[in-house]
Amino acid sequence: MNANTPSHQLRSLSQIAPVLEALAARRQLVTAELPGGEFSAHIVHADPSGQFIVVTAAADEPTNAAFLACARTTFVSSPDDWHIEFVGADPSEIMRNGIPAIRLRYPEVLTVQQRRQNERLDAMRTLSLRCIADADGIAPFEARIKDISLDGISVLLHPPDVILEPGTLLVGNRIEIPGAGAVTVDLEVRYSEVVTLEDGSRARCSGFRFVNAPDDLKKKLLDAAAQH
Repeated sequence: MNANTPSHQLRSLSQIAPVLEALAARRQLVTAELPGGEFSAHIVHADPSGQFIVVTAAADEPTNAAFLACARTTFVSSPDDWHIEFVGADPSEIMRNGIPAIRLRYPEVLTVQQRRQNERLDAMRTLSLRCIADADGIAPFEARIKDISLDGISVLLHPPDVILEPGTLLVGNRIEIPGAGAVTVDLEVRYSEVVTLEDGSRARCSGFRFVNAPDDLKKKLLDAAAQH
């Protein structure tokens, strides 16, 4: 799998197909978070015409039933040094070569990110930057900024039940900087994964790209993380 940048989103069939076909050729493991646990499968087929993909069914029926009950889920895969995400929608049971499998609608967006090639400033160890995410939206939630990269990507820790699909735009996020007031930015979701914190609790760690943020605003955030 080739990528010209450490992190980018693929939206056309000509871009998405080579990645999915490479994953299917390797029978790459993909996982999706469910309300009651995790669904793990191997991607085994990507339709060349861009209509559907096929993943293996889980070994136990309750997990399959829980997955099939979800209209949309975000799949995560980590081949080699890459983090790949895409949405699987409209799951249905099928038989493939005499083996139970699940067919899903072909993803419209696929996020590819090369792991940690850019230096990041650890915001949690220097200061507590708080963010009211999607403050202008219908379901705002509070999150902590984990780190801020020099290329403008911020990473937030937020409740695991807040599921953010790659490509989602969060508008009017208010980021509070201790002693320096607050700034407002728009963010686009790049990836999202569930992590286990040091105290054993679960949270979702999501990466975002600043959308149309002026350079002086981004510099203010980076300076706040660097100086405290």
